[in-house]
Amino acid sequence: MEYYQASLDEIYQELETSEQGISKDKAKQRLEEDGPNELQTETKINKLKLLINQFKSFIIYIMLFALVLSLVLGEYADAIVIAGILIANAIIGYYQELSAQQSLEALKQMGVVKAKVLRDGDTKEVDSKDLVRGDVISLEPGDKVPADARLINATDLKVEESALTGESVAVEKHAEDLDEEAQIGDQKNMLFSSTNIQNGTAKAVVVKTGMDTEIGKITEMVKTAEQQLTPLQQRLDKFGKQLGIAVIIICVIVLGVIGFKEYSANGFSWEMVLDALLVAVALAVAAVPSGLPAVVTVSLSVGVKKLLERKALVRKLASVETLGSCDVICTDKTGTLTQNQMTVKKAWTLESVAEVEGSGYEAEGEVKDEVNPLLFEIGRACNNASLSKEEDEWKVAGDPTEAALIVSAGKAKIEDDLERLDEIPFNSDRKRMSVKVKKEGKEYIYTKGAPDQILDVCSQILRGNEAVEFTDELRKEVSDQINEFSEEALRVLAFAYKELNGSGKFDEDGLTFVGLQAMIDPPRPDVVDSITETHNAGIRVIMITGDYKETAKAIGKDVGIEGEVLTGKDVEGMSDEELAWHLDKDTNVFARVVPEHKQRIIKALQEKGHVVAMTGDGVNDAPALKKADIGVAVGSGTDVAKEASDFVLLDDSFTNIVHAIEEGRGIYDNIQKAIMHLLSGNLSEVLIIFIATLLGWNLPLTAIMLLWINLVSDGAPALALAVDPYGNDIMKRKPKRGDTGILPRVELILTCILGVCATAAALALYYWVGGTEGDNHTLAQTTVFSFLVLSEFVLLMAVRSFFNIPLFTNKWVWIAMVASLALQLLLIYIPAIRDIFELETLELQQWAGIGVAIAALIVLSFSAQAIMKRKYRQQPAEG
Repeated sequence: MEYYQASLDEIYQELETSEQGISKDKAKQRLEEDGPNELQTETKINKLKLLINQFKSFIIYIMLFALVLSLVLGEYADAIVIAGILIANAIIGYYQELSAQQSLEALKQMGVVKAKVLRDGDTKEVDSKDLVRGDVISLEPGDKVPADARLINATDLKVEESALTGESVAVEKHAEDLDEEAQIGDQKNMLFSSTNIQNGTAKAVVVKTGMDTEIGKITEMVKTAEQQLTPLQQRLDKFGKQLGIAVIIICVIVLGVIGFKEYSANGFSWEMVLDALLVAVALAVAAVPSGLPAVVTVSLSVGVKKLLERKALVRKLASVETLGSCDVICTDKTGTLTQNQMTVKKAWTLESVAEVEGSGYEAEGEVKDEVNPLLFEIGRACNNASLSKEEDEWKVAGDPTEAALIVSAGKAKIEDDLERLDEIPFNSDRKRMSVKVKKEGKEYIYTKGAPDQILDVCSQILRGNEAVEFTDELRKEVSDQINEFSEEALRVLAFAYKELNGSGKFDEDGLTFVGLQAMIDPPRPDVVDSITETHNAGIRVIMITGDYKETAKAIGKDVGIEGEVLTGKDVEGMSDEELAWHLDKDTNVFARVVPEHKQRIIKALQEKGHVVAMTGDGVNDAPALKKADIGVAVGSGTDVAKEASDFVLLDDSFTNIVHAIEEGRGIYDNIQKAIMHLLSGNLSEVLIIFIATLLGWNLPLTAIMLLWINLVSDGAPALALAVDPYGNDIMKRKPKRGDTGILPRVELILTCILGVCATAAALALYYWVGGTEGDNHTLAQTTVFSFLVLSEFVLLMAVRSFFNIPLFTNKWVWIAMVASLALQLLLIYIPAIRDIFELETLELQQWAGIGVAIAALIVLSFSAQAIMKRKYRQQPAEG
């Protein structure tokens, strides 16, 4: 049954109810049958799933393989170190994501809704989750509608449905039957869950609850929407697979060489197999940047804390970087670009058009030109709204349009000091409201409403302080002004009055037209600068709204989003290819859209290779928030939107999206620095073992030495890069392309050059100490081991120099370096520890050799980065 087309009698029969509601017993029975009036969302925290997710990475898989192999071969020290790395990484990521989900759950608990329901003839207040079909509910201004319901009666009812439809203007409702088919926004005799009563009172019968409501249908779309991997996850996964393939190829080659030599010399033996597997473990450990998962996790965690300071709550750790990679932001209008606070911008009388300063409900500003104060006095007196400020936030009881009139009257210095004697309330037929007031001992009728309705009851117009005949010529002048305001997407109200003489009859005939007030839901004060900054950063902004085309176009122009405007109807008539064509042609504003349209728009952009962010606050935004690469919900938005998102903006500011982009780009830079640092070191370790094996030398490094280098000497300074400063040009670059690898070409070439330089110095040092001879093997291993520890510092500084980061801007890098060096000296000179690592004490001669090798590496690595930096600057940025 389509309840908006059915009569109340048909609905009562269908639901076995009446205008007096249902009994407590019937309500209990239906609650058991239908379940609670709740949305089946994903807010329940699955701790086990969160923990398992920390191990879903190809690099982690390689480390797990090395762990198992170490245990099988009895290399327990290696296994313990690898396990420690894996556990530390998992704990950091687990607690960060758990904290974010718990914060979101706390936000949701603050929004429990109560409902006034009629049962057994008595009115009582119950939790909205206990409502059932057939319940009769009462609603008044400020109430949130707890379920989908058919109106029984309504008095001056206006409902704000922006959370569901995206329209910022309240919708007038009535209880009359509808015959024709209608979209959600046009079902005037229906109330929908999670919308808000702004004006009037209502009585309604609940027809749908829980997941059967319109909000429930959208929530189901959110749950079934395909979740995309973030660009960072995709790049790291691709990088891990490439690394894994490289490790397998190198292991096969090395094992083949060892097997051939041993078999040729001594034939087959299990000892030969064991030796070969030990080499494989060493290679796997050397190849995998074991510190990388921790570096990525810590970098993202640092970003999370920075964003929280800027009022942005991160729900999913990997999403921090993703926003830094996005090149398209699809944003909702109401509450995101605009303030969701109707504001009078212009006032008109026959003598003048005046700009009204200020924005939102703040009283700051004034009426710029002289306008008859009666215009604002009528707006203030003919008004049932009230404004209050709670914790720096304005709350409106009643119609936001009337709240705007209160503010404009305040700017015109009008006091609320008139005595109201009577009222003719607004209704959807008359579209006007009148009050009888007493002023200076005289009685007046003040009327406001839709311009056409006010014009119909006016016989005179005010010129200055004198009422003159309302001629056709003057009516045309008024109509032209109304059209001019409408073309600017301003909502127009007209105002009139008359003085009561003698009889004091309260009617609306023979009024004197006073003027017009034109209003709009204005852009947020900081949004223009924020959008300009996103454009400078190479990011396109597309506005998607449920509002009318003219309103969307005007707001888009005001905030700097210009281009072709399409409506939801236009989108419905297009194929996916046609929609993609329009998006390529800079269609940047979409109006009158529904959730399905938003998902199609995002899908079309993603198929073109764009990384898409979607902002929104309403239930209608939720499916698109989940479909997007990055979903950004605002804190005052619905729970459904928050649960579909990756970020929640706690103060609803679009500017925080720009901050998040900046933070994401900075984090990506720091992750790139860490990868270059780690990979150059790991490459040198792999090449050392690979070349030594091909030359028939003993292994210059053991698996535990490699783990120590990767975890302590390599990993600790790399972790310090998580707090490295960002470059000054970070918001002047183009975003990374979706198909760009974790390291662009120039950075990858430099990484390989640095690794080769370190390899050459290490092998020369190993040969010089006599590592190719059996007697000096352990001493040579210790020397190369110590050189590689020190070489990590050189490689790190070369990488930071490549990114134009001054030498002494990060104290944590220097602390990590000094700590690593101190620990290395303890390994060498404390016997108990030295024996575990099978090292020898180094004498002055070996340290001198290490010093020469380090000096050579400094010259080679800094020369290489300087040459590559010049080349990098001469080329357009990749991505």
